[in-house]
Amino acid sequence: MHRVRLLALVVLAVCLAAAAARAAAPAPRPPTDAEIRKVQEAAPAEPIIKPAQPRKVLVWGLLAAHDPNALAARTMEILGKKTGAFEATVSEDPAALLPDALKPFDAILMNNVHRPDPFMPDDLKSRPPEEQKKLQEQNEAIHKSILEFVSGGKGIAGIHAATAAFSKWPQYGELMGGFYGGHMAGDVAIKLDEPGHPLCAMFGGKGFRINDEIYFFKEPYSRAKLRVLLSLDLAQMDDPAKRPDKDYAVTWVRDYGKGRAFYCSLGHAAPVYWNPAVLKHFLAGIQFAIGDLKAEAKPVAGGGTK
Repeated sequence: MHRVRLLALVVLAVCLAAAAARAAAPAPRPPTDAEIRKVQEAAPAEPIIKPAQPRKVLVWGLLAAHDPNALAARTMEILGKKTGAFEATVSEDPAALLPDALKPFDAILMNNVHRPDPFMPDDLKSRPPEEQKKLQEQNEAIHKSILEFVSGGKGIAGIHAATAAFSKWPQYGELMGGFYGGHMAGDVAIKLDEPGHPLCAMFGGKGFRINDEIYFFKEPYSRAKLRVLLSLDLAQMDDPAKRPDKDYAVTWVRDYGKGRAFYCSLGHAAPVYWNPAVLKHFLAGIQFAIGDLKAEAKPVAGGGTK
């Protein structure tokens, strides 16, 4: 009974801390009606593959933490509902990532998280020591919960700033595939590292150009651990000169224990969310993470088939 009461107090403390952080944070800019219409029109009408059963995805992220977050969250709701591939539940509550809360879900989508420690309040050090301890314990419990959720057979997907988070949590970098190491913005050329992969089918075997903010990655990013599907095409654009190996991945997948991870760095500029091919790419990645879309995720030496 004492342990149950203590856990309840910890959860309450985290919820109160999250509420206080949200109250202090600037309000996110909600998507405009025009933006929502564009997303609805561009979203595919059918899933990439019919789901094996009704699916649920937890779309988690602090909506005010990064400019695209609110639009991205609404896009995932539209994408799931219009295609019937999944039901999206949007949350900013850290307690939503605890084991009991995660049980109904097939995958977590990390929505542009963009904070080094998003489960902790910014004023942690000013809190009473006992409260700090409870928050730290809860933080560790959430970390363990996410890793066990995926390694146990479920999935995680991340878009854009999902890698610009949890910088003090090395296991998250391993799970997601890498950490943010810089960016560039503007018109870029994207190549298909593996044109025949199911997550690349929507591009028709051809690379494309897009105007967006592109991330560069640092350890633990490695093609030896990931199956890279999209990357910058340096034959069609200048080298950003951010990596000596000239390896600028954009999308990858990986196995993690019995589960699956999908990540794509696209998703900062609003028009990305009404790009039909990119929306299908996001959908394919989510359905891969859920487990409905079967696709190879083993690393390929040299970065995939050409």
